[in-house]
Amino acid sequence: MSTREKILWFDAAAGASGDMILGALVDVGAPFAAVKRAVASLGLKGVRMSRHAVVRGAVAATKIDVGIAGHPHDDHHVHSKRARASHGHDHDHGRTLAEIRKIIAIAPIEPAVRDRALVIFKRLVEAEAEAHGLTVKSVHLHEAGALDAIADVVGVCAALHAIGPDRIVVSPMTTGSGTVACAHGLYPVPAPATSLLLRGAPLTGIEAQGERLTPTGAAILTSIANNYGGPPSMTLKKVGYGAGTREYPERPNVVRAMLGERETADRTTAAAPRIPQVLVIEFTIDDATPQLLAYAIERLFAAGALDVHTTPVQMKKGRAGHHVTTLTKVEHFDEVTRAALTETTTLGLRFHLEGRIELDRSIERVATLYGAIDIKVGRLDGAEVHATPEYDDCAAAARKHGVPLFVVQQAAIGARKKRR
Repeated sequence: MSTREKILWFDAAAGASGDMILGALVDVGAPFAAVKRAVASLGLKGVRMSRHAVVRGAVAATKIDVGIAGHPHDDHHVHSKRARASHGHDHDHGRTLAEIRKIIAIAPIEPAVRDRALVIFKRLVEAEAEAHGLTVKSVHLHEAGALDAIADVVGVCAALHAIGPDRIVVSPMTTGSGTVACAHGLYPVPAPATSLLLRGAPLTGIEAQGERLTPTGAAILTSIANNYGGPPSMTLKKVGYGAGTREYPERPNVVRAMLGERETADRTTAAAPRIPQVLVIEFTIDDATPQLLAYAIERLFAAGALDVHTTPVQMKKGRAGHHVTTLTKVEHFDEVTRAALTETTTLGLRFHLEGRIELDRSIERVATLYGAIDIKVGRLDGAEVHATPEYDDCAAAARKHGVPLFVVQQAAIGARKKRR
């Protein structure tokens, strides 16, 4: 027996921004009415969304415009949103992740739409924090925190929910080159946060002049991609194009979306089910200070490690040391091993592949007396195994309200039980 797998492929060889990705999804079949309802439910004052048929480089495409009442209409592919932010036309001080999460979390939208949008903005803020040496809480998003960018992200998530692909594949992405004017000054292309978001993703066509891939576009594509590459093997059903405003001489300024299906073997009848694998990298050190070790672990995570833990060991000549074990995906092997060799005092390391079984994971957000809390839910074959309140959310709420951590954790668990 076999089943049909729905596959969505994004061609970002010309670059991408939030509105271009949204235009491609609407053009490939996502109902625009559903997208508009999701954006309207956010309660963003003065925001209006419109759809237009345009031509870019002789290619017919869909252009999605997000207008803000009281501001001149200027939605150029990348630069208009940056210009509005840098000149103080939209929320002069920018928006924090907490402010953006509040807007999205209280909106009456599908949980899957809300959760995906929150993941995208969380990754975007973390990249900005790392790029500028700030804490996540202190980051204020200027361009990406603008109302139109919030509408773009939620609109994309609503469109994806409506289409319901089983797998999303993203092509190598064009970043562009040169410089771009941002709220903080003149930056090289790709912008610092964009570069960090693209770690592990394939790039192409970076000789194109100007910024072709925005931080919001990079955050969306790298958050939704199951894997990267050219058009996957599938029976093509629909093709859609999402347009930017600008025209470029070397190629049409569009994001292409291709929707198709393919037969997949039923797990119950497959002769040899694929066992997920993880790369295990290990080394021991006995001459590193606690500060150096702690910093090295941070760099291992930044390089792509899924998990890092240390075990106290006794080494030769009776010296106390640490055995460091790192788990990572195979595609991050070079980055993680380089970090291990350059950020620690080890002279060598060992590695091997191991089978790995994971629970299906999802995030549910609940409202408590201490604020909104994310709960991580693990499921096996569709049945819930456990649900755990997110520590960072609970710790922040406990500090803010001056209550013990376990009180907030129990409140989150209780709120989820009531909702169910």
